[in-house]
Amino acid sequence: MKRFTLPLLAAAFLVGCGPSRMPTDYAGSTAGSGTGATDLNLLGSSAAGAAAQAARDGIIPPEAILVTVQFDFDQYTVSASERTKLDAAAGKAKATKLLIVGYTDQFGTEEYNLGLSDKRAQSVRDYLVKLGCNPADSEVLGLGEQQADKSAAGRQSGAKDRKAVVVDANYFTRGGAAAPSAPAAGKAAPAKAPVSGPAPGPVTAL
Repeated sequence: MKRFTLPLLAAAFLVGCGPSRMPTDYAGSTAGSGTGATDLNLLGSSAAGAAAQAARDGIIPPEAILVTVQFDFDQYTVSASERTKLDAAAGKAKATKLLIVGYTDQFGTEEYNLGLSDKRAQSVRDYLVKLGCNPADSEVLGLGEQQADKSAAGRQSGAKDRKAVVVDANYFTRGGAAAPSAPAAGKAAPAKAPVSGPAPGPVTAL
């Protein structure tokens, strides 16, 4: 099992069962920027890597989300009502690879929220493992407050950001969604060169 968190300043740390390491292609990436990680296999598989990129960019398709677990303010323990949601989703969760993404509201320091989001994702993962999910088929990603509603004025208004999302990582390899690194909507695709002639074209560095 590997654990990922987003960078606070200019580095991202990869935490695993073994020694920690920092992927060179991940340093400096920020959520929603569409830049940073150039290799989508950061979580050990193309499915999980693509799901992680979508999560960092804030573009997880709703149909790829198996369940969303909400948390109380400054808490990472899964409540009884939210465990019921996970119980109901366990069947689908066991049949696929999972990326569990943790989030927080904007209250507190970035560093604290990053750790809290990671604990929320891990707490959900631990419960799913108790339900029978293979721990080798799940990864966690903590995004902290980077996608929180910055206009939230109090605890109640920030409640929707205190969550962990269980994502079907295999959704991204079943043709259900375009790769997160695909050109933005509205940009015309380059014309396809004739088969018989040379087909030079710019190579986009991701």
